[in-house]
Amino acid sequence: MLIGGTGRGGGTRDIEYGDTEQVGERRRRSGAASGGNHRVVLWLLLGVVLLSSSAYGVLLLLGPFVKTVGGTEQTYGALCAAAAIPTAIALALLLRFPRTVPPNLLLAGSCLVYTAAAVLTADVHSQGAVLVVSAIVLGTAWAVTYTAAPMIASDLSDDRNRATLIGYATGTIQAGFGIGPVLGNALRDAGMSYQQVFLVGAGLAFGAALLVVPLTVQLRRLPSPGAYGGRADEPATPAAVPAPRPARPAAAEESSLRRMLRSPSVVPLTMVLLSACVFTTMNSFQTTFADSRHLDFDIFYVTYTIAVIAVRLGLARMLSDSASDRVVAVTTVGMTAASVAFVFVGSSTVLYCLASLLLGCTYGLGLPAFQARAVNLAGPAERVRMLPMAGLLFEVAILAFPIAAGAVVDAHGYRGLFVLLICITGVVTALGQIRGGAQPHGTPAHGTPAHETPAASGRAQTTGSPAAADIAAAEPAGPRLG
Repeated sequence: MLIGGTGRGGGTRDIEYGDTEQVGERRRRSGAASGGNHRVVLWLLLGVVLLSSSAYGVLLLLGPFVKTVGGTEQTYGALCAAAAIPTAIALALLLRFPRTVPPNLLLAGSCLVYTAAAVLTADVHSQGAVLVVSAIVLGTAWAVTYTAAPMIASDLSDDRNRATLIGYATGTIQAGFGIGPVLGNALRDAGMSYQQVFLVGAGLAFGAALLVVPLTVQLRRLPSPGAYGGRADEPATPAAVPAPRPARPAAAEESSLRRMLRSPSVVPLTMVLLSACVFTTMNSFQTTFADSRHLDFDIFYVTYTIAVIAVRLGLARMLSDSASDRVVAVTTVGMTAASVAFVFVGSSTVLYCLASLLLGCTYGLGLPAFQARAVNLAGPAERVRMLPMAGLLFEVAILAFPIAAGAVVDAHGYRGLFVLLICITGVVTALGQIRGGAQPHGTPAHGTPAHETPAASGRAQTTGSPAAADIAAAEPAGPRLG
């Protein structure tokens, strides 16, 4: 009710007031419906991620299968490494043209390709070109799947919950990594051949591709990313809509790369690369290692997966800064201790479980901290490149390093392999003791005040470019480094 509103002017104000109420009510209803759709999309995305990562886990039985056709750990390592170059090319193209293909279609396509490669693997009965081709396609398709899922999670979020949603996606991936090998082993114990187990993996990947259909339908019902990609407490305005990034000259790109390589972020990027070597060795060779010690590799995958999920979705939330100097120092020491523990596992189930638990807790908390530190230590112009670079290093390492790991196993056995991992984690530990420091405050290029820059605020803004949104996604909530 408007008091004192009389005559035509008062009637106009009454009508305007009523229109405002109606508009507000429509906005509230639209917001409630949008929130419901977001939850549906998130659950569908997690379903796709769980099925696809479980398919990947099932296909890890390719390691023991290779030994049944006359191969060794070195053979399996070479098969994994064969996908390194195609994966690097695929991810480089994805980083260069991140939105040419919508992430949901990219996810569906990679799952379908993975399905076809798994079916091809199921038809292999000996070593040969077909096995090599299937390994290359499996590795490349999975790398694209692993990259596309967090892109969708980032689009579903705002600055307040982006890290949480991406954490749900990566945590679900870890769950699939644990479920897949356990499922494959159970099917083997039930009397199924490796070929039949690989077909089950193909079925899981195909189910993930099918689930992208309702995911796509629900995504089309949501507002455009620009409408919900900014801060949660800010209304959508033209300034909040991401503007297309202007094309940059090749010389400027090269200069930015040189600055990135000279920045303090090189240290955490190196830690990401070395941690990927540890992860891929433990994950890929666990089936053959457990068999050599008369252990059940289900123990590793279940214990490790539970530990990683617990620290990433539980403990990390309780820390004021999960990328602090203390967290990085402690987790790197723990990774070295876990590598040492595996040397003394022998045939003890209890020691095997404890070593797996320690590795899951320290690696699970450490890797996101290293990635966040790479962003935090970068200058304003380099921040948008840090996570893509970390992702590229990680994916190439997990595919290329198994060839070295397999050669070490062939020459010196698993004890020699763990000595190598102890050396690697020792380097990571030494790097982890280097204290981080934020970039100095100042006025960056283009005259932007220091307090308005990502480097000063500790959080990349999502109103400038889609890439900045991805940077903000991976940064942990809480105080920044320095």
